[in-house]
Amino acid sequence: MKKNLTFALLALMALTAHAQNGDEAKRILRLSREKCQSILQGHYVLEYRNKTMMNRDTTIIRYTCDFKKLPTDTLFNKAFNMFTEFPGHEGWNQHTLYTGNELVTYDDTVGNIKSCVLWADKIKRIRHNFTFYEALTNKNCYPIPDEELMADSAYTFNLTETQSCYKVDYIKTEPEPAGPGMQCIRYEVEMWLDKNSHLPVQYTIAYDLVEGQDTMCQYDLFKLLDFDAEIDETLLTMKSIPASVTLNDYVADKAPEPLAEGTMAPEWSLPNLTGDTVRLTDLRGRVVLLDFFYKSCAPCSAALPFLQSLHEKYKDKGFVMIGIDPFDDSVKDEMANFLSKRGITYTTLYSDRELPKTYHVVAYPTLFFIDRDGKIAKVQQGYHKTFEESIEEQLQKMLQSN
Repeated sequence: MKKNLTFALLALMALTAHAQNGDEAKRILRLSREKCQSILQGHYVLEYRNKTMMNRDTTIIRYTCDFKKLPTDTLFNKAFNMFTEFPGHEGWNQHTLYTGNELVTYDDTVGNIKSCVLWADKIKRIRHNFTFYEALTNKNCYPIPDEELMADSAYTFNLTETQSCYKVDYIKTEPEPAGPGMQCIRYEVEMWLDKNSHLPVQYTIAYDLVEGQDTMCQYDLFKLLDFDAEIDETLLTMKSIPASVTLNDYVADKAPEPLAEGTMAPEWSLPNLTGDTVRLTDLRGRVVLLDFFYKSCAPCSAALPFLQSLHEKYKDKGFVMIGIDPFDDSVKDEMANFLSKRGITYTTLYSDRELPKTYHVVAYPTLFFIDRDGKIAKVQQGYHKTFEESIEEQLQKMLQSN
């Protein structure tokens, strides 16, 4: 009896210590959040490391950024001047200036200006492409949690210390949807906070996701290499752009019209996973559904189970399902493994990037229904669960026609 009471007491003490540790972690996070929200402007150098779900390699990018928060701005909530460096790929380097009135992107010789009045919707659609040290620049200080998240029992918080930093991590392991056909089974943030200033000097964000039979990991590391709260505000004006750079007003690319129904589908001859060649002309007399897709396209991956179901249901009824991937290398990108884990058994082919241009592909996935004579019967851009019924109805209609 005494032994059982001792175990119970030890367990209670462990729970109490864990709760106290979690409370202290939240206290430190609140201090860091207050610090970040008090910063209205600054200069920083950021090293960003990223491993996406679909790739094994880690990308390293360096950002040098001056910013000033603009509380009433609806596009970025800050003016900024950013230089983006791609080590080993200097030709990709780019300058970006956002003044609150215009967004300017340029290299050493030429650039374009997007007016916020004329191109607000366009800027909103592309702003996710810009990487910032969000804890300092985002008005919500993401990924420092707010009170609502800290009160969420689905998250656990832990605090450890080094000589100079607090290390706080918070983890969520309850599965939840992360996109069509995808579950997030772990979300973990680790933050290193300077003991003196409470400034976050590094944070990592990791996800484990499941899609079909495939478990994938995405990882982001943000490391603050330098920070100074003082800036030269002229860097946030058009005067900061060198006179040697030729600037042009932005002109939107005009998307090509979809290939007209009733026209012949452009011919192709492409290798499959085993290196054998498949030709469109060899498929005459059957109804063909072409799916232009690529590995890291989330809507493309979401569509795969449905397209596989069409293959299984109609493959013996004069139907051929074909996937065409113009971006991935079938060997280097391990496409056989990727497709196998998703149960894909229909033919996938691998093209250069000219074929999508020939087919006027501007969005992924894009589906082309090709009739028995090799003519385009219908073009479907994008994928959503709600499209499935109409896609199958179109296929059935084509299979029933002579």
